[in-house]
Amino acid sequence: MINNKSFYFAFVLLIASSLFWSGNFFTGKIASLYDLTPFKLSFLRWALAFLLLLPFTFRKIILDFSKYKKNLPYLIITSILGVTIFNSFTYLSLQTSMVINSSIMASITPLLIILFSWLIFKTQTYFMQFFGIILSIIGVLLIISKANLNNLINLDFTIGDLWMLTAVFSWGLYSVLLKKIDSTLSQLATLEVMIFIGLIFISPFYILESLNNSFLPKDTNEILMITYVAIFASITSFFAWNKGVSIVGANKASLFLHLIPVFSSMWAILFLDEKFSFFHLLGTVFIIFGIVLSNVKRKVS
Repeated sequence: MINNKSFYFAFVLLIASSLFWSGNFFTGKIASLYDLTPFKLSFLRWALAFLLLLPFTFRKIILDFSKYKKNLPYLIITSILGVTIFNSFTYLSLQTSMVINSSIMASITPLLIILFSWLIFKTQTYFMQFFGIILSIIGVLLIISKANLNNLINLDFTIGDLWMLTAVFSWGLYSVLLKKIDSTLSQLATLEVMIFIGLIFISPFYILESLNNSFLPKDTNEILMITYVAIFASITSFFAWNKGVSIVGANKASLFLHLIPVFSSMWAILFLDEKFSFFHLLGTVFIIFGIVLSNVKRKVS
């Protein structure tokens, strides 16, 4: 039984994690305006996070090194999906896409997790969940096409929306494949290992991108953006989310993820002069209905 004090504490933690994660979209867009390139932001974000976590994780990594070797194939796959692709592609998307678009599209991740769990682990899935997934994908297509069928027929999309769609599928697959990694390993130490592997795969793109730009932050603005996404959108959110989940459980906690597009849209409208259009509303309605239907409990006969 959860007492009121613990519940309110979890409530604050889960809201905070969603708030900080929403700032990742906002910062990614600001970075594009300040010419802080996507792979540079992604690489330096994770490099700083790696260094900050290292004093707290290296002993555990050394102690469980043999376990990490056994889990290396899935660690590599999840690192590429969750560290290299998801964040880098999110920042790539924000070069040309609106914060509102990208953050709303990211909200279908829980439904993609259901889909990939069924495909990979043959997890029991029922009709309403599939119907919810279809509705949510229609919602994303409405946002990508700006609710214009001709844009779908002519494949006339904003390239950033396609980058974000790829990022979202990557995160959904990453979340499911985490189950393949030994659950007895420390979550924080495993995150550190994933960051290290992810940095290896980001580095070639970071180097190529920086040859015509710069390898290090050019000014205070870049330092502040990198520091924010490293400390708040990476480490702080991770701690807050895990603690909140440990108190109220994953199912209840997952509802707070839908605050991310709400917060992101607020920042975008207030500070970036983005407009919430009819196609955003239409796409959001489909996504929300999809989420609701996928969470309707099947009656036991």
